[in-house]
Amino acid sequence: MRTIFSISWIRKLFTENKRFYNAIFLSTISAVLSQGLNFLTLVFITRKVGESNMGHFSVIQSVVILLASFGLLGQNISSTALTSRFRTRFPNHAGLLIGNTYMLSATVLIVVGLIASLTSDNFFPEIYVDAFTRSLSVAVVIAWTFTMTFDMLQVGILIGFEAYKDLVKTDALKGIISISLILPLAARFGVPGLLSGYIVSSFLGVLTNQYFIRKNMKKHNFRICFKFSPLIIRRILNIGLPVFTASLFISLATWVTNKMIFAEINGAAALGVVFVCRQIMTLIQFFPVQISRVLLPIIADERDKSSKSAVSKLSLATVIIVCVILSLAGLIFEKFILLAYNLDPVTAAIPYRIILITVIFSAVNMILGQFVITGKNPWVRTYADMAIAAVMVVITLLLKDTHVYTALPYALLLSFIISDLIIVFYLKGRKYIINGFIKNLLKTA
Repeated sequence: MRTIFSISWIRKLFTENKRFYNAIFLSTISAVLSQGLNFLTLVFITRKVGESNMGHFSVIQSVVILLASFGLLGQNISSTALTSRFRTRFPNHAGLLIGNTYMLSATVLIVVGLIASLTSDNFFPEIYVDAFTRSLSVAVVIAWTFTMTFDMLQVGILIGFEAYKDLVKTDALKGIISISLILPLAARFGVPGLLSGYIVSSFLGVLTNQYFIRKNMKKHNFRICFKFSPLIIRRILNIGLPVFTASLFISLATWVTNKMIFAEINGAAALGVVFVCRQIMTLIQFFPVQISRVLLPIIADERDKSSKSAVSKLSLATVIIVCVILSLAGLIFEKFILLAYNLDPVTAAIPYRIILITVIFSAVNMILGQFVITGKNPWVRTYADMAIAAVMVVITLLLKDTHVYTALPYALLLSFIISDLIIVFYLKGRKYIINGFIKNLLKTA
């Protein structure tokens, strides 16, 4: 532990890992322009439309994320790792990789869209918006699913290219759209305007991302090849399937728990409070997310093993320190933050404080998950997220009738603690247990 916080060691890392720190700097600017402006937009929207309407939006958003997880098939992560590897090791097949990535997602999305449109009455009745017809409500959700999926997929590819300057430009566009389009639409039309704004934002993001992907491919003399390759698909799924399965469990659990709370008395208002708390959680995790984004292509680069361990330790230590400091600051300024969203401090205080603790374990989980994904057994990430999903559903089910406002926050906190323990045990615990068993066996002998 002393090594992690050694000033000379940190200074050495700064000089020897310029690639890592330059990437963090540009990724942070990118996220400030996108997530920062989006965060401010949601503050104003929540004050305008109220927590009940934001609760309804939260349920619809969870459905879209659930459907998008099928379309992605974990490729938001696998595309980063594989693009980074193919760019340096198999440049002749990089265009084939990206083409198969697009075809795989498009095929799955068409199937998912058809199934969702046919089963929405039974499985997703909460997506219907009063201002829209039922058919239009379904169309809006499917359109948002398509654009969100390809937006996330393309961002993964750009990170694989380490094209962080281009990400700054695309995220600047998204931030401007949040302020100039989503905010006025939501202020005037409520949830329908909010949905429409996000669809337009994602669609423009897809167009801009594609422009920069082509620019980077031209720079490396790559060309997208839309030719089906079983070998490439297998490489994609080797990394993507564990990530997809993990995200599917999380998305499914989020949707189920949101439905549980939404069905309770005052459930919509409770979901609105939790939605705000999650936005604050996202804000606190702002810098850790940037570390997670730039960490993956570095630790996925099998040629650069010398700095992998050092960067991994520094990343984890930095994330813990940042989240602890920001959580304490959030506790100090609790009243001002809640009033900024026009929330009742008495009602929202406990859920808010629980989320401030949760954010630390969640950020650690994010970094540990990257270690596992690039390791020998990425399915451990799936097992850890299955634990998150199971605990979320069970805790919410037990508490929703008596603690409607705090059921989800408690569920999130306990689920991330258990998931962290599973990953830590896989990374470190097994080694100690096996070594201890061997030592005891030798002593006995």
